[in-house]
Amino acid sequence: MRVIFGAALLFLLASCGNAPQQGGVSANRMNVPFVPDISINEVMVAQIDHASHFIWDAANPDNSAADIDWEEVEHHAIQLISSRSAISMGGTGVNDAMWIAQTSWREYVNMMNDGAVLALTSARGENMAGLSRAGDILVESCEGCHQQYKPSSPTEGFTHPH
Repeated sequence: MRVIFGAALLFLLASCGNAPQQGGVSANRMNVPFVPDISINEVMVAQIDHASHFIWDAANPDNSAADIDWEEVEHHAIQLISSRSAISMGGTGVNDAMWIAQTSWREYVNMMNDGAVLALTSARGENMAGLSRAGDILVESCEGCHQQYKPSSPTEGFTHPH
């Protein structure tokens, strides 16, 4: 009986050593910074520009809800939402570290994400008015950001073939 009690006590004490600290972070956890192997500009051209243009084209008032490929709108909205992380971390671009440190950069990124989330919910509900508003939010975030951060040569030579 003593052996069982002793083993239970040891198990209990051992499990207490792995208890999370404040905020749910284990004392043994180490945060490793992650920097993508590409620049923000490359993410912008490969994902954000392409996905945004698809959503803007779909939100064209000349389109009817029946004419829109809602699954493709959903797909492109998800691309934009997932891009938020990549353009918030920086990357290999010469200005990336400076951009992500700016409050206004993060505000534009969040605004883009808000538009993308609205595009996603609008696509899932086949809501043309919501899609139009999402397109407006995306235009506002993109144009504002480019005016402040990339007034010339917005792609630094990167282009997308489609």
